[in-house]
Amino acid sequence: MELTNCLNCNNSLETTQKFCGNCGQKARTHRLTLGNFFHEFFHAFTHADKGIFHLLKGLATRPGVVAREYIEGKRKKYFNPYTFFLIMMGIYVLSNQFFSGGTKAEPVPAGIFKIPNEQAKANAIAMFERGQNVRVFMGRNSNIVSMIAIPTIAFIFWLAYRKRKYNYAEHLTANLMFTTFANLAFTIIVFPWQHFAKGTSMAGVAVGVGLLLQMIYYSWAYNGLMQIKTFGGMAKTFLVSLLGILVWTILWMTLMAIYIYQSWDFYQFFVRMFNSR
Repeated sequence: MELTNCLNCNNSLETTQKFCGNCGQKARTHRLTLGNFFHEFFHAFTHADKGIFHLLKGLATRPGVVAREYIEGKRKKYFNPYTFFLIMMGIYVLSNQFFSGGTKAEPVPAGIFKIPNEQAKANAIAMFERGQNVRVFMGRNSNIVSMIAIPTIAFIFWLAYRKRKYNYAEHLTANLMFTTFANLAFTIIVFPWQHFAKGTSMAGVAVGVGLLLQMIYYSWAYNGLMQIKTFGGMAKTFLVSLLGILVWTILWMTLMAIYIYQSWDFYQFFVRMFNSR
């Protein structure tokens, strides 16, 4: 009986084996060609059982079932949700930058230079520049902002449903799927809407519509994940979705305010925001 070795892990293989018993790689691999490259590339995205389009379809039609099956062990059936997050967040950032025309820092307003006190003027310029840093960061790194939001929203859902069978890590995985798909609302609806409504009140409405769509999607997805069918249970998931987004928004805005002000006066950020409305 002839023996050979797995090219991936060097485990001994019999010539009759089709797969390595140690790492699962095919026993025989062929030299890479352009034809093989394109075949594998499109296969990874379109494979009927585990391609990215299969996962997108599932998250569009039965998100709760998809998350529940993945959490409960059906991992091979679906495209890797972590790779899915990275791909979709890349598209999210590109869409944001394309429709916003790129995020650039704005010059310091002339009014600041008219402040008579030199120390107050210097502080005002520094605060304005830090505010611009935040603006540019959010425009260029919206995927990172979204990534940080997921643990916060997942924690709110875990608290609300901690008596159920899912632990925090499982809520985190479910929210990774749901948030990634929900951000498609911003990618294909909100960002183009903001672009064409730039300079009007409808640009702000676009963000509100996007957040509303996210809340509705979270509620629907969690109803499926938790198999909730009662009106009261559905109302709870909607309120938890609303709370999760509110907590994240307040937390993120507080972090921005602390960075911009870098003093105990950071609360003025919220005072000015409400006074401007």
